[in-house]
Amino acid sequence: MFTSLTLAALVATASTVSATRLYVSSYTGNITTFNLTHTGTNYSLARLDATNACAPNASWLQIDVKKRNLFCLDEGMIGPNGSLTSFKINDDKTGSLKLVKHASIPAAPVNSAIYTGPNGTQLMAVAHYTTALTTYTLNPTTAEFTPFETFNFTMLKPGPLAERQAKPHPHQVIIDPTNKYMLVPDLGADLIRVFYIDPQTLRLSERSSIAVKPGSGPRHGIFHLGRRIANQKGGTYYYLLNEIASTVMGFNVTYRPDNGGLALTLFNEIRAYGNARVAIASGNAPAEIALANIKGGGSQLIVSNRNATLFSSVKNPDPANSTAIVSDSMATFSLPANKNGSFEFSQLTPAGGLYPRHFRLNRRGDLMAVGLQLSGRVAIYRRCIETGVIDQDPVAGFEGLGGVSSLVWDE
Repeated sequence: MFTSLTLAALVATASTVSATRLYVSSYTGNITTFNLTHTGTNYSLARLDATNACAPNASWLQIDVKKRNLFCLDEGMIGPNGSLTSFKINDDKTGSLKLVKHASIPAAPVNSAIYTGPNGTQLMAVAHYTTALTTYTLNPTTAEFTPFETFNFTMLKPGPLAERQAKPHPHQVIIDPTNKYMLVPDLGADLIRVFYIDPQTLRLSERSSIAVKPGSGPRHGIFHLGRRIANQKGGTYYYLLNEIASTVMGFNVTYRPDNGGLALTLFNEIRAYGNARVAIASGNAPAEIALANIKGGGSQLIVSNRNATLFSSVKNPDPANSTAIVSDSMATFSLPANKNGSFEFSQLTPAGGLYPRHFRLNRRGDLMAVGLQLSGRVAIYRRCIETGVIDQDPVAGFEGLGGVSSLVWDE
């Protein structure tokens, strides 16, 4: 187990201590509360608390920072159902979690999103890898929840990779920038499923799905609003990470009239590890995609790549452990402000260990927490907000967590 790192620096400068909490879920069923502190050039990640109330297989965390609520999905790998658990966040020194409700839900929940209606009404949508989408009404004050709608998906025949695409596999829920539509990438069906959100009731109505290339295996996506340049209105773009094809696709987004759905027009596709000169394992399985801003203009996409160990000598952030870390990769792609959503490969860096299933940037964008499933580790990396460059070595971390599945910053 390691908890801290002293950054390599020519000059160490004193500064005020800052602290941020981080919640980390694991397929062991635990949710662990961490405190990341920063003093001058020193970072330390300390364990504060833990709960197994989301057992047996905690797969995804959803936080409502303002309402002090945390929701956890349990994938339920050892039983016929999954579960949804809600907590109130205690604002004490440990950031402990107070259990509110634990309930069985359909099997294999892997991702969720909260969306809001009139007068602060809240719902949560959940993607189930076993062919379904479910929604739940939320009480923002108490964190109680109630089942609302269920959609079960089918497909006529298996996809090109039959062992992975024999049936639908919804993998994410994402709300579009207008808050009118919900998109659900379906890894098994090679579809982006589209739902219209009724602004008054928050009920979902299915619209025409959008097909992607057969064998792509869409996993997660992210929206980006382009900047207005001169007299031209900025466009809306959608970037899709494909797990099976190991690619990132860029689409122009256009909206159909009368709430009729949306259209995606492909304009670019790049390998998820970016650089064509890098030899890559055939089993590379990208997991997560995020959008990050660059100070002064422009943005970047960040992608985590699993099952392709490109780095063998990453510095161990434990000062008492000189053993180098073998690591999968993080890839970044630049989005210049004046390029109409186009993107190009920028950097390939270590993830801090094996199988980076999930990662999140902090609010400022200068720190990235990476959840490494097969290493049982969380690694913290610095990111330059002026250039978007991510450090080669982690500044802090923590081991012994089991199969890390998800993490959220509490800030």
